[in-house]
Amino acid sequence: MRMNVTDVLKTGASRSVERNGLFLMGIVFVLSAVNGLLGFGIARWAAEQGGGTAAPQSDPAILLAVGLAGLLSLAIGVATIVVSIAAIRVFVSDETERLPREYFTRNVGWATLNFIVGAIVFGIVVALGFVALILPGIFLLVTLAFWSVYVAVEDQNFVRGFRSSWALTRGYRLDLVLLGVAVLLVTLALNVVFGVGNLAGAGVGLVFAQIGSAIATVFSTAVLATAYNELTARSAEEEGTIPSSRGATPADDAAESV
Repeated sequence: MRMNVTDVLKTGASRSVERNGLFLMGIVFVLSAVNGLLGFGIARWAAEQGGGTAAPQSDPAILLAVGLAGLLSLAIGVATIVVSIAAIRVFVSDETERLPREYFTRNVGWATLNFIVGAIVFGIVVALGFVALILPGIFLLVTLAFWSVYVAVEDQNFVRGFRSSWALTRGYRLDLVLLGVAVLLVTLALNVVFGVGNLAGAGVGLVFAQIGSAIATVFSTAVLATAYNELTARSAEEEGTIPSSRGATPADDAAESV
């Protein structure tokens, strides 16, 4: 039985514009806009402070400012990963109104570490697939795409998440390719529409572009979580088991059993 790609896209879009989906868009936008403006502002300030000298990078004040900006940017990057983990947990669940605190805090250190290392490994593996031939890259992309969901929702490490994703996508990989292409087209369209803000100037254009980026990020996460819910439900049906309530995390299951 094939996956209905259209239904997955519609459900993902619907979840994106629920109350908590809009909250997530706002959080992602603020984090990305602050990070972008920070880099733009530091670069502009350093250039002005350099005043045409041959080696402005040797100025202690500039070095200190750049170092502090780098630390702040790193903190924002970590916060963005935490928000990504929470977003997956939200969209896998039935919650449409709130952003439960436990989705941001439960086992977040372990999940964040696995997200960072897993993303690096995932990027390298997929890149090697594209370097070898285009088709192997696409194949690896869709078969391993759900590793992040297993890390966020099932508390698996990234290696086990890769294995779980490989097993989950068996029999649905062509459908997932079509789904991925559709999400890519939506993302490109958003980038084109919000990219016109660049005509207004560097700072304004950067902020405007981040709006499109935030929408695309939340939408793609919602679609990924929706596809995960459908595939896990189908897997449970095939195995003759009854899946737990949608989006219930291990912590939620434990609470329900008390």
